[in-house]
Parts: sequence; structure tokens; C-alpha cells
Amino acid sequence: MIDSHLHFWEYSADEFPWIQGDLAPIAKDMLPKDLCPQLTDNIDGIIAVQARPCAAENDYLSDLAQQYALIKGIIGWFDFEQDADMQLDAFKRNPKMKGFRHMLQDEKDPSAYMTHHKGFNLGVEKIQQAELLYGVLIHQKDLDAAVQFCERHDRYELVVDHLAKPKMYSKTGFDSWVNMMQRLVPLKHVNLKISGLVTEGGPNCKAEDFQAHVDTALELFGPERLVWGSDWPVSYATHSYAKLMDFWQQWTRHWSESERLQVESGTAQRLYKL
Repeated sequence: MIDSHLHFWEYSADEFPWIQGDLAPIAKDMLPKDLCPQLTDNIDGIIAVQARPCAAENDYLSDLAQQYALIKGIIGWFDFEQDADMQLDAFKRNPKMKGFRHMLQDEKDPSAYMTHHKGFNLGVEKIQQAELLYGVLIHQKDLDAAVQFCERHDRYELVVDHLAKPKMYSKTGFDSWVNMMQRLVPLKHVNLKISGLVTEGGPNCKAEDFQAHVDTALELFGPERLVWGSDWPVSYATHSYAKLMDFWQQWTRHWSESERLQVESGTAQRLYKL
């Protein structure tokens, strides 16, 4: 099983200002040595995803990947304010670099950024030309612009993190989310990552709170366009790794074995070229 979404860091308050409130328990170093004792025996590979918006993050994750064979790939940070070709030339020399993302959700106006930022759109175009992934990190409120963004950038695979952080505990919100997901279905290069949901649901959420979202994702996109990720250690602030695995077992209890295997490893192997 591939865990397609984890983070590692050496904590400092200045670099991680978003770690506060319910996330306070993870305001400390969170390293592979802290993760490994929690992993279940069926996890045989992980994808490390950027957590800091700085060039040093890519070197940090690359160093970790050299130390830990369990790290099969990296989704690094990309600076869309700088020259894209220079960055890609450097990254092409690192076989563990599978793609990029940045903290799109933290932009002042993510929808406007996706629509109008020339450096961002040019950078994603070049990332796709290099056959590297781009991870779309947004909240549900920005899905309309994200759909249009995905329509423009169709040269290579895109992965929408955390099911686009759906608005929870709202029938209207769920219906709107389903409508947006339906608009993404014809875009065959768009994949969804089932991850990060417990952070959206809050510390008291239960597996059933997300069952409709997971069922909808499978129904619309099929297992070939879905991957699973724990979002450790962000999720660890409120839910243990064992609890996340329990949630996964509950969500997929009615799936066929082939569907489960595809989402647990097959899609990740394809997307991350493992």
C-alpha cells in the first residue's frame, strides 16, 4: 500500500505559522523516525509532500529520501515567481522528484490566482511539458476556478489534494461539491486524493461523516483516478495513524478487492512512476 501524502519537518513557529489551534499537538519535529513505528505492515512506500513554501524544502525532502528507502517519491515546492525552466532543469536530476505544488489555498484569493497569475499558469504548463505532476491544494470554495484551471492545463496529470477540502456537515455544501466533481469527471488527466478529510471534519469526526464523499469519488472517477494518503502528521494532531487506517477500512468495506488494490497502490504507481 502506498501512502501518497505525508509531510516531514523540523519545527519552527516562523516557518509553520498555520500550526495552531487543533493542530497544536504537532508543533514539534515530525520526522520519519516518528512515523515508522506507527505504520502498519502493509505500507510499503510513501510520498513526501512539501509543507514549507521555500526552496530549502526541496533539498530537505531530497535528503530524507536518500536516507529512508520508504520514501519513494517527493512532491516538492515550486516558486511561480521565479524562472520555471531553471527550476525544472535542477529538478530533472532528481529521480525522486515526481511533481510539485505550492500553498495555493493560502493565496489571498486562490481563484483569482489560478485565473490571472501569469507565472503560475506558465509554470504549470512547463511542469506538465516535463511530465511531472502538479498537486492542486484548494478548498471547496475555489472549485469553480479550479475546474477552469484543470481545463486549461490538460497536458499531463493533475492531482486534487484532500478531495478539494469539502465543506463538511452541510447538505447544500455537499450538493455543490458533487456538482463540481461532476464537472471534473470528463477531464481524464484529473485525479483525486482521498486524504486530509479528518482535518476538515474536526477532532470529533467519525468515518461515516465522509462516507458519502468517498462513495461519490469512487462512483464518478473510478479507482483508476483515486489515490489514498494519510496526511500525516497534520491528521495526527487529532487522529492516530491506526484510526486513519480504520477509517479507510470502513470507507472501503463494500469495495471489491480489485478496487481497493487499485486505489491503495495501482493509481499511485502510475501517477508517481514507482
